[in-house]
Amino acid sequence: MVNPFVRLRKSIANLPDKKKYIEVITASLSIPVLLSVVLVNYLNIQDKRSTDKNVPTITEQPKEQSPTIITIIRESSGTSPTPGVSPVISETPLPTRAECIKDVGQISILTPKENETITTNPLEIDIQYDQGEYCSVVWRYRINNSNWSNFTDNNIIIYNMDTGKKTLDLQVKSIVSDKSTTISRAFTYQNSDAVSTPTVTPSPTGTTE
Repeated sequence: MVNPFVRLRKSIANLPDKKKYIEVITASLSIPVLLSVVLVNYLNIQDKRSTDKNVPTITEQPKEQSPTIITIIRESSGTSPTPGVSPVISETPLPTRAECIKDVGQISILTPKENETITTNPLEIDIQYDQGEYCSVVWRYRINNSNWSNFTDNNIIIYNMDTGKKTLDLQVKSIVSDKSTTISRAFTYQNSDAVSTPTVTPSPTGTTE
């Protein structure tokens, strides 16, 4: 029996143009190699795309701004401030005083009392005024419809007044408005002792009503 390899070798040897057939065979064998290379490259590309889809996309989150810390340094009483650091002084508005009432509050004559007989010389007129939330006031007086004295906020003292029945008119007015009130008191005065200074204080020489 003839060996098939020997038969193939003799067939090739009997070919008229060996080179042409060898090139055809070589070309035929190179085609599968090229297809293999193309297939491998295609599979690699598919694997890479699949991998890229599975990888989660990482987006950069905006950085949170750190909160600003403000330190207030207050200078304690009796201690020295920290060198190089200026103390922060907080100005606290002072409470404002409530505006007073622009009117005349409750006022009364304590001395002399109504229809009282007075013998002391000088005569001191005692006035009681409860100011409270009202504005300050001043007053003036007159005896038996004489001229008004000047306005004042001092005590009223009358020296060496003549004996007889007297009517005291006391007018009180606010110093911040034209509000005023007038009260009267009737009494009897007996001048038993004359003093050395016959001066009336304050002098009842104001403008007439």
